Amino acid sequence: MQFIEVSEMGVRAARLAFVDPKASARVTLFPMVHIGEPGFYEEVYRDALTHDVVLFEGVRSPVVARITRSYRWLVGSRAMAGLIVQPRFDGTNSSASIVHADLTHEEFSIEWHKVPLWIRGLLYVISPWLGLKRRWFTSKAALAKDMGCEAQPSLKEVLAISPETGALTQAILHARDERLIERLSKELAGSQGQVSIAVIYGAMHMRAVVRELTGKRRFSVTSAEWRTVMSIA
Repeated sequence: MQFIEVSEMGVRAARLAFVDPKASARVTLFPMVHIGEPGFYEEVYRDALTHDVVLFEGVRSPVVARITRSYRWLVGSRAMAGLIVQPRFDGTNSSASIVHADLTHEEFSIEWHKVPLWIRGLLYVISPWLGLKRRWFTSKAALAKDMGCEAQPSLKEVLAISPETGALTQAILHARDERLIERLSKELAGSQGQVSIAVIYGAMHMRAVVRELTGKRRFSVTSAEWRTVMSIA
């Protein structure tokens, strides 16, 4: 199952709809990437707000702000014309129930300080440098190359796993996965099944959601469609 597809034409994100065995609860996944065309985010957010509940991501932390410079500083360069950083989700004027399904600043800080000091220091130094390098030299095609994401980790991801990076993966991926599943489970239980839920979250986190839905809860896919994140050709 693909969440983000990369081709010579550009990058596309899947919209995946799941339904429970009783065909009463519906969960729609919107795998996200950090940079894309404005129209992509507008379409996703508009679609998500037609659901009863929207679960969205976002950790407000100076640590996150610093390490995300590696892609935020891309925007505005000539090579990235027409692209924006994913805007904050705002459902203020919607009838949908909006649920922050991510770690709080304090919770993320606890996880972050479990990461070895040398790795934290390295990220603090590399992220701004990488952001500047990408701004000056990266093309859309080069940026898109590493955006692909599937339900199963790639060989590159598997080979990158090590004891040294385990705490980092826990902080930025697994701890947030756990919170997302916790929030999703709460909404499904509270509604007694009669609910439609949209999940707007980073593509890699969708692996945990799919495992929860198809493995533990026996949901099945009812529809899948592609939406263009960015065009290259």
